Amino acid sequence: MADESFNVPPARRQKSLGQQVFGFFAGFPLAVVLMLILLLQTWLATLEQVDYGLYATLRKYFDPQAWYILGELRLPDFMGKKALMIPMPGGYWVLGLFFINLLLGGIVRARKGWKKAGVLISHSGILLMILSAGVTEMTEERGTMDFFEGESSNVAQDYYEYVVEISERTAGMPKEVHVIRGQYLNDLVGIPAPVRTVRLPELPFDMQFTRYSKNGRVMSVNEMAPPADAQTIDGYYIFDRPPNKDAETNIAACYAKALPRAGEPLPSFILSGDAFHPHTIKVGERVFVFQLRKFLWTMPFTVRLDKATAEYYPNSMKPKRFESRVTRIENGSEANVEIKMNMPMRYEGLTFYQRMMGRENAQVANSRPYSQLEVVRNPADQWPKYALYIVTLGLFVHFLLKFIHYIEKNTRTH
Repeated sequence: MADESFNVPPARRQKSLGQQVFGFFAGFPLAVVLMLILLLQTWLATLEQVDYGLYATLRKYFDPQAWYILGELRLPDFMGKKALMIPMPGGYWVLGLFFINLLLGGIVRARKGWKKAGVLISHSGILLMILSAGVTEMTEERGTMDFFEGESSNVAQDYYEYVVEISERTAGMPKEVHVIRGQYLNDLVGIPAPVRTVRLPELPFDMQFTRYSKNGRVMSVNEMAPPADAQTIDGYYIFDRPPNKDAETNIAACYAKALPRAGEPLPSFILSGDAFHPHTIKVGERVFVFQLRKFLWTMPFTVRLDKATAEYYPNSMKPKRFESRVTRIENGSEANVEIKMNMPMRYEGLTFYQRMMGRENAQVANSRPYSQLEVVRNPADQWPKYALYIVTLGLFVHFLLKFIHYIEKNTRTH
């Protein structure tokens, strides 16, 4: 009987733990799962923003502090108009994981060579797009400037963040302003609400805050009976209202108390974003005023509104042309600039958009016009545009190489 020889395949080498981890994060299956999650989140967020507004929806799905979320899918009427809650990881971290996956799988592990140049370029553009979203989330500031013709300003009012300003009054004038940022207030919600003490070593007292309402109204107990758990001060309490779809129109309120380091304790008081006058207390012989207002941030130059022009389509309030002619003043020099709809002014890392216009008295046609500019501070402002250019270039290179390869193949065939 003749001997038969068999070709035995060599044993497959076991991958190390590091190679397995790298393969998982660079793998195509992970990319598919992440893209499906992002697709679902984008769809659900688009549906939810109709009911809750754009800002609240973005905070829910793409906030860095949200490790997981519950997506809300409204069921049809015949199913009882209920909402199906879908648990999923937070969109911010899904994008971060997708960035790592694309970097490892689409750049590091991808085949190199001139035939793959277009794909590598396009992947680089997508990476820049995701990176711009992360930088924007962590660094962007967005606010408004309001002024009448002839007025100047170098201060923007933040869109969303409420802060507590404390200033000492000397001879009726503010001496120095101390600002307690919104990060110390925003999470003081719930029943019972947490209590937070903020140390102020430069002042003769510390501050204690509780029951922060993102959209609260100060109500009199005579106007409406307070809930059983509500804290009342001098016959007033904070009534929580549902957040507005336009989050910038929310009016915050909270309970506050000064804690002197010496002398008699002071009573609690209510701070509200729509209060006509600041709250005043006296500690010893010193007078301090407290105010809850939107955060103000200064710019390295001044803007003066020279002329505001507003045109509307006939028989409607739909804007046809909003245009602000401004003068930018910096270090004694001046520059004239026109800011129009879809034509912002970019300078020193700031972007000024034309947001809205109006008049001091809407009922009087010749009353003083004013202009509101939206001011955005974002170092990644132009990155998405550059990313699109890079992706477009990559696709062009890829299809051009494919076309050249097709022509060469047909030439050899014939």
